[in-house]
Amino acid sequence: MQEIVLLIVIALALFYIPRLRASKTVARRQIETTPPLTGLMRLAILITVLWVAGAAILVKPWNNDNLLSYLLLGIAPAVIFWGLIWVYSGYKKYRR
Repeated sequence: MQEIVLLIVIALALFYIPRLRASKTVARRQIETTPPLTGLMRLAILITVLWVAGAAILVKPWNNDNLLSYLLLGIAPAVIFWGLIWVYSGYKKYRR
């Protein structure tokens, strides 16, 4: 029981102490510079969730025989898609 309490205290310290030390102006700048999600980005997130869920329903990865098929047909396209979005947004951001 003491180990669990110690882990909780360490986790809280990792998240709480940096917030105490950071100035409030820096936090406001970070909030203001973070762009909101656009409608296209929200649509992409919804399509990704539906794709992964639909692949899970069709392939049934809980059967041990279909796990590789699910990874290739359900998870891999989503990871590749979001990886390309990440690379493109980074390229666009630093090209300016």
